[in-house]
Amino acid sequence: MTQTKQKESIKLYNFKNTQYTGEIGLGGQDNKFKVIFDTGSANIWLNSARCNDYGCKNHKQYDGSKSSTYEHLGYDLDVEFGTGELMGEINADTAYVGGVKIAKQEFAEIVRENGDVFAQSDFDGIVGLAYPTMAAYNFNPLFDNIMQQKLLDRNVFSFYFSRQEGSRSSELTLGGWDNDHFTGDLHFHNVVNKYYWLLDADNILVNDKDVGLCKHGCKVVADTGTSLLTGPSEALYDLLDTLNIDENCSNVKELPKLTFVLDGIKYDLDANDYVMKIDSQGNEVAYDTFASTDSFVEMGANCQCVGSFMPLDIPSPQGPAWILGDTFLSKFYSVYDRDNDRVGFARSK
Repeated sequence: MTQTKQKESIKLYNFKNTQYTGEIGLGGQDNKFKVIFDTGSANIWLNSARCNDYGCKNHKQYDGSKSSTYEHLGYDLDVEFGTGELMGEINADTAYVGGVKIAKQEFAEIVRENGDVFAQSDFDGIVGLAYPTMAAYNFNPLFDNIMQQKLLDRNVFSFYFSRQEGSRSSELTLGGWDNDHFTGDLHFHNVVNKYYWLLDADNILVNDKDVGLCKHGCKVVADTGTSLLTGPSEALYDLLDTLNIDENCSNVKELPKLTFVLDGIKYDLDANDYVMKIDSQGNEVAYDTFASTDSFVEMGANCQCVGSFMPLDIPSPQGPAWILGDTFLSKFYSVYDRDNDRVGFARSK
């Protein structure tokens, strides 16, 4: 009989405040791959040793011939991204996340990569943690196999995203949450469509004022695999016009508060949360440097200020929706509860 675990924590590495990567073992606990744990997708993608494209060769590659638990399933999978295309084959092997061992985990071996989906990335693959309705061929995402194999006492996982660039202080917790990573109460919101971690929002406010961003209602997606905040094109451009972020950073101190309201609970983002400061080499200025607005403005012409926003039109029935990416999730600790189909947020420490 498999013994369940109460909780298991996996350290995550902060890469330029845009990617948080952890490790998964496949075919052996020590055969580790650096991955993004992504609540916005449901499949596992790993580079295959059979792939000769640059994006594959530039990262660690999975070799099923070296695993005694490898199972060839052979289902083809082709996915287009904004930056290219991945072609893969779904097979299965034993997966390891921290001390949790998951038998017969289906995953997609990348055998061709067109474009630069992974070429410039700091990770070897993606582990999807969305609902199984999003998964290819109705295969189980990682967490669904954890649930079916009864490996945890509670079917809950949570994320803490630190803003300390280059550190391993961020964390994925399986089986619950870590009270040491947040302050105040956790507020839970029910999932409204079991595909994404999709939630209803009451409104999106600017300095506590309704500026018409939710005239037709709003939905939001908690997505650890997206770096920025995204919104429906028309509403997002209206928001950017309202915020009026000056590229020379001269008005950072005067920029308004942006608030997402869910079930009456207000989640506030300040300018230091939603404005990226880019230096002359195109790198984001470290959070500790710009947290003091005065010191940042003194940098003058050496830096540029841009909003952490991107237009994205998610089609019906999941959309239109706003995506709460790492810009939001680095300020608010997030809990994903599959036992009760809800998402919880609390202010990160």
